[in-house]
Amino acid sequence: MKPLTAEVAVIGAGTAGCFAANLLDEAGIECLLIEKSRGIGGRCSRRRIARQDSNHFGIDLGAPEFSLRKASHPLLKEKIESWVKRGYLTTWTKRASHFDGHKRDIKIRTSHCGSPSMSSWHNKVAGHINILTQSKVKTIERSSNQWSLYDEQHQLLAITKQVIITSPPEQAIDLLNTVDDFSYSERLPIESLPQYVCAIGFQSPLNLQADAYENGHGVLFRAVRENSKPDRNCPIPLQEIWVLHSTHEWAHAQHHADSQVAAIKLTQSFCQHFDVKMAPHTLTSHYWRMARHKPVVQAHQPFIWDKTLKLGCCGDWLASGGTIGALNSALALHQTIMGE
Repeated sequence: MKPLTAEVAVIGAGTAGCFAANLLDEAGIECLLIEKSRGIGGRCSRRRIARQDSNHFGIDLGAPEFSLRKASHPLLKEKIESWVKRGYLTTWTKRASHFDGHKRDIKIRTSHCGSPSMSSWHNKVAGHINILTQSKVKTIERSSNQWSLYDEQHQLLAITKQVIITSPPEQAIDLLNTVDDFSYSERLPIESLPQYVCAIGFQSPLNLQADAYENGHGVLFRAVRENSKPDRNCPIPLQEIWVLHSTHEWAHAQHHADSQVAAIKLTQSFCQHFDVKMAPHTLTSHYWRMARHKPVVQAHQPFIWDKTLKLGCCGDWLASGGTIGALNSALALHQTIMGE
């Protein structure tokens, strides 16, 4: 296969990678997205579930939403508002509470979620950009002011002038460690947090007081009524779908158990906590080995950039964490690159 060429290679097509590529593309800079999975979106994953009518519906099995509260730059807020106007995102107003809360503890919260899914938002932001999927970059080598990117079989995938790595920290640091002159890699701590997620459906409404619950439970970190999001209708015969996210501590204690086994335990915990007698339908489950990352505290910037090598990183783990952290990091790195 002939190697692809571009001005910038963006490794990883999660939130940070898609946004970084989008910003570069809008600035007139040719970029290439390289993703090891089949599609884009990273931890904003959508799982397709078959319906009785032979069609499919989608469930967000990763990040369910994000809030503007931690948007660090006015430009990012403008971007998000433009995505809402274009229909890429929608505003989700929900009733939120804690697992150990009472009726009086329910708050009205507003956040943003993808329309019709979190992964579709990524496709609309970066789907028009040249992308190489199912390709894992194993090593990067610099020569004559350009980068050569190789896969696990040492096949040359691409030749570019600049490289932005947006992979999770373990994978990013593995790549950076292949570059002799890069000075940051040995100082970056790695602490990835696992999580199990499952979706369960009920044929009658549960009549719970809130649409989203977080914190205050040893097994469940979050429970989200998926059909409370805009444009998320339940397939017949289901009338309610809940997506359950485990705590990181509980997930770690399962020692990489099969996600279907973990889903049974998550469902039991949910039904016991809310005294649900109705039998649920387990729709799907997933194990995120690197669901979240404890953010690396960068004293002055939420990204890494070596202007001599034209090599850097951005991602949620270099900022405040989560989807909004990934967006903040990508924007900050883009502004630095464009300011050189």
